[in-house]
Amino acid sequence: MDNIDKKLSDIQKKIIKTINGPILVLAGAGAGKTRVITHRITYMIRKIKIHPSNILALTFTNKAAKEMKYRISQMINESDLNQITIGTFHSIFSSILRKEIHWMGYQSNYVIYDQRDSENLIKKILKETNFDRKLRPKEIMNRMSEYKNNLYSRSLNKNSNCYDKIYYLYMKRCFQARALDFDDILLYTNCLFFYYPNVLHKYQIQFKYILIDEYQDTNSSQNNIIKKLSYIHRNIFAVGDDAQSIYSFRGANISNILNFHIDYKNAQVFRLEQNYRSTNHIVQASNNVISLNKHQILKKIWTNNEKGEKLEIHKFSSEVEESKFIASSIISIIEKDKKIQFKNFAILYRTNFQSQIIEFALKENKIPYKIYGSISFENRKEIRDLFSYFRIIVNEKDEESLVRILKKKIGYQKTINSILEASIKTNQTVYFILKNIKHYGLLRKKKTIENVVQFILKIEEIRSKSYVENAYKIAIEIVHFFIQDNDSYEYKDFQYIIEYIYSYVQEQKNLFQKNNIQLSDFLHHFYLEKYNENIIDQKKNNKQDYVSLMTIHLSKGLEFSTIFVAGLEEKLFPSRSTMNDPIKIEEERRLFYVALTRAKKKAILSYAENRTLWGKKKKMNKSRFIHELIHKSAINIIEEKPQLKKYMKLNSSINKSNNDQLINHVFNNLQIKKGVKVFHKKFGIGTIINIHCNEQIVSINFLKVGIKKILLSLNKLYIYEEKIKIS
Repeated sequence: MDNIDKKLSDIQKKIIKTINGPILVLAGAGAGKTRVITHRITYMIRKIKIHPSNILALTFTNKAAKEMKYRISQMINESDLNQITIGTFHSIFSSILRKEIHWMGYQSNYVIYDQRDSENLIKKILKETNFDRKLRPKEIMNRMSEYKNNLYSRSLNKNSNCYDKIYYLYMKRCFQARALDFDDILLYTNCLFFYYPNVLHKYQIQFKYILIDEYQDTNSSQNNIIKKLSYIHRNIFAVGDDAQSIYSFRGANISNILNFHIDYKNAQVFRLEQNYRSTNHIVQASNNVISLNKHQILKKIWTNNEKGEKLEIHKFSSEVEESKFIASSIISIIEKDKKIQFKNFAILYRTNFQSQIIEFALKENKIPYKIYGSISFENRKEIRDLFSYFRIIVNEKDEESLVRILKKKIGYQKTINSILEASIKTNQTVYFILKNIKHYGLLRKKKTIENVVQFILKIEEIRSKSYVENAYKIAIEIVHFFIQDNDSYEYKDFQYIIEYIYSYVQEQKNLFQKNNIQLSDFLHHFYLEKYNENIIDQKKNNKQDYVSLMTIHLSKGLEFSTIFVAGLEEKLFPSRSTMNDPIKIEEERRLFYVALTRAKKKAILSYAENRTLWGKKKKMNKSRFIHELIHKSAINIIEEKPQLKKYMKLNSSINKSNNDQLINHVFNNLQIKKGVKVFHKKFGIGTIINIHCNEQIVSINFLKVGIKKILLSLNKLYIYEEKIKIS
């Protein structure tokens, strides 16, 4: 440990060696906070001789937890590492609930509902009741999440509103289905610790030292759990940066970090203010922007790195010009320095729809790229179908999974509704109704009845095996059964799922010397991993060479040599929904700060004077963040000349003498509609068959080459009309 100390700064050493009492570390962007946390845990075990089982380290992503474990593994032995409790809030407290939730009437094999499961359940509740039909499931989900994250009590009375009643029914149905959603994991942990102080005391005694990463992202529910757990020993070590608090839409409460010294009296506050990542120009520009926020803990980030290049701000007449510039800039930078690779670039934007035009420009220039934030494999239909079988093996009360299966097996929604109604009337589970389907007389066709009976018998058989066989063996059997039951699939469609489960089982065996890793263990792991599905593992992705495209929210925690921030316009960034709220504008400014601090060497910012938003061309004003940068920072302001004209001249190579045809005017957005005939210099004559991306892309069926997708702004298209012959 003494050798390792020599690599650390004096302030880092001091933080690592200050062990007892409440401590807040304000760690600026690129300040090496993970290094401090991991070295501190190592110091506690090796020098202070704290038992590893007394240490709890909480993170927000599985990626961060794995990185933390890996770094610690380089400094302590494997036995000690395995006794430290390291993981995300949701994974750690889900594990505790599986051991303790029986106190609240649940069984340990509860299933975890993802966002789509929750939304489907809410849709059912709305359909079964006479609540306002204008209520949107996603709006209800957001309201319920707010209730849970802020520990609101919602008991029914005569004054209860629609949201309260739906919340009550939702919680009741989840309880009946032995299901928790992601917010429930924290809510039920709070309830467990509040109503059962004996359980709380057990974990207070165990976790004498609690470390929390990204403390600025905690919500009220998480903060309440931390307060309870640390109440006896008060050894809480929180690391975060209020300047990077950007998740209020997920319930994060910036006041948790701002008021740390109030919640924990006599807390020591340390500042990690040296940035090891970025050039001086980038650091100073970032400081200048964030200094305008009123709600913050003052700190001054600095760096010993080179001055570097000035930040660039580019103005364009449209988002198409902006995108073409970004693509050509990447090529230009690589041509100047052959050592630079595509993976050194990231293109950041405020909202996902901005990626569409950028993607086209990259394709035109044959630049390899990857867009993050797209639909993950576990949301594919075939995976959700298979996992409904997995889940019903583990938990027969999982109504969402059963209904999904019934849609395949029975098909008739009217019959499925009858089964659901029978379940409600008799106060029996859907599974019980199916198990006794002959008794209820809900199905007429003998073949359908026999199919349901055989299905239940097979499920029962596999379930009995699942108690003694490991998840890998059971998964193979379920996949074979699923394929027999659904002849549209083949085993090879799920080979990677089987391999994933095998890897998980082997990993758990090695970590815990536990042979019987059951299917329920895997499902808990899978859905908790899924909760962080948008987290990017930069080390893994750096093995491949492509430009990364992502929202700024997704970029947090990453770094790139060069970043482009596109779309710096009012009502886009900052977003339209934040314009009249000073608190939300401050969060948007923190988001801009996060964007700037992703860059190590070069930051290129851009905005467009015109942009297609919500289906219409709009005149845009440059973002206030640009104004804030210009007055204080070292900036190169570059106004690009328009590269495209609104109307292009008719190409002289077109044969105008043909009496059978006339190409009379240039195609423009005002004339877009299906069925219009057009002419393209390369592909010839065709007919528009579809329109995409706010009338910026069209699908055309060309006579010679078939269907092609054309980006209007990058292609010369002309209206084609036949000239009528007069005899």
